[in-house]
Amino acid sequence: MVKVIASDMDGTFLNDQGTFDEEQFQKQLDQLGEKGMHFISASSNQYQHLLGLFKNVHGPISYVCNNGALVIDERGVIVHEEIIDHLILKKALDWILSTPSFAGAEVILVGRNGTYCNLPEDADRFQASKYFYEDMQSMADLRLVFDSIYKLDITWEEGGVLKRQDEFNHKFSGQLNAISSGMNGLDVMVDGTDKLTGIQMLLQSWNLRLDDVAAFGDNGNDFEMVNAAGEGYAMKNSAADLLQKVEKVTEESNNDQGVQHKIDEYLG
Repeated sequence: MVKVIASDMDGTFLNDQGTFDEEQFQKQLDQLGEKGMHFISASSNQYQHLLGLFKNVHGPISYVCNNGALVIDERGVIVHEEIIDHLILKKALDWILSTPSFAGAEVILVGRNGTYCNLPEDADRFQASKYFYEDMQSMADLRLVFDSIYKLDITWEEGGVLKRQDEFNHKFSGQLNAISSGMNGLDVMVDGTDKLTGIQMLLQSWNLRLDDVAAFGDNGNDFEMVNAAGEGYAMKNSAADLLQKVEKVTEESNNDQGVQHKIDEYLG
């Protein structure tokens, strides 16, 4: 029996306009609470952005933020945070900024106290990224940031990410891990950190198991949680690399409220 709903946000729970049916979800959240069930927003996004998405609904939501680097339960208590070692971070930034295949990358450091980007504030890509990182600051040299960093968000305007992902992971094996995040980007966290590890920490606090979870995602950074969940679904609109690896696919896309309709099914 499903007792936990864990859903990615962009391209999964949210439609392409970045919204969802708030009235329906408020009813669902009320019913989940009544049945002792849990909802987890499992996203590459930072906590502040996720809180903003749900500002018009009220009820217990847990958050697996930054692809598992920050986990916050439904009481608002930090369950876990995984910080990148500063020396390893500097080594990674040196490599990213000097490696030809990574040229032209927008690099964002997502920290405990702020978010920092290597592009000037008047750049179009900087302004577009502020949708996800409202508090973002432009930095001439990211190596001078001394915040505690959860994640690197690396994106390109063109060119694929899979070869870049392999190149990065070969270089930093055992230290950092890059996974595709959609929007032609890579998310980089401490090796061994992903959405699944964050979900497992919440499950442990609830005395529940992965068999109790229904998980939904649309991209490579969702594979671990979707693959391990008792019921794991790739969205109908998922990236090809996820669709190739996941057995179950939703009948409806994110634009057809596919996740919310599945929640209705679980609520009976």
